[in-house]
Amino acid sequence: MQSFSSKLRIDTRRNMNGDGFGIGWYDKPGENGCIFTSVLPAWSNINLHRIAEKVKSNMIFAHVRATTGDTATSESNCHPWQFGNLMWMHNGDISGFLKIKRKLTSNLTEDAYAFIQGTTDAEHAFAVFISQLDDPYKPLFSFEELKEAMLKTIALINKYLDEEGIEQPSMMNFAVTDGVTVVCTRYISSKKYEAASLYFSSGSEFRSESDGRYRMIRANKRDKSVVVASEPLTFERNDWLVIPTNTLLVITPKMNVLLYPVKDQHYTTQSRDTLKSP
Repeated sequence: MQSFSSKLRIDTRRNMNGDGFGIGWYDKPGENGCIFTSVLPAWSNINLHRIAEKVKSNMIFAHVRATTGDTATSESNCHPWQFGNLMWMHNGDISGFLKIKRKLTSNLTEDAYAFIQGTTDAEHAFAVFISQLDDPYKPLFSFEELKEAMLKTIALINKYLDEEGIEQPSMMNFAVTDGVTVVCTRYISSKKYEAASLYFSSGSEFRSESDGRYRMIRANKRDKSVVVASEPLTFERNDWLVIPTNTLLVITPKMNVLLYPVKDQHYTTQSRDTLKSP
């Protein structure tokens, strides 16, 4: 649905994300995951339907892409990307990316620089993230490690943008996982504007019903399923909570959902609005 009928796109000129997609998943904790990407629209890819019917995983990353016109439509530019046991994807754009690209790449580790295959700002942001980790090849990370690396990544990108005098806000809704822990951001480098939308839902099971729709089941007090998405995936409005602008979300291995404000030069008290249903 988000590939052909997106409701909450910042760019309202079209509601489609038809420039490719990617699905990443893990079979076992601590083992490298698998990624399937294509430049075809998700709604018309027969192989996606075939794979989706057979693949089962406790951790799935999914992304639908709409190019901004600055990057090519190619599989190397499709999210998510994988480095070691980490997967990464991005919703948004880094304004003035070409003006900071040389400075950004000059401060990467050798392995992070060699990792880059495509041309997107999102993949380069992943390389910045990789460079903030002491050992990016570890099979598993603590949520504190991923959280701090994410905050450093945003801070460095903002630093480069400020040094080049780029005033246009950048939207940095990033997501990273090692297959067990997830860290997501809803972030914009602005005190004035809202970041691209982001929601989460939690319960005991995200279940497919007989009519093809999904819903979050709450059969007990302990959450066993958490879904984070750029817009609600079901019609049950009370199932979804808004993640405030300029907030970092963590899903721990014990399925706890933690929210942290990103307190930087773009932080305002408005970013601390309590969670509410859309």
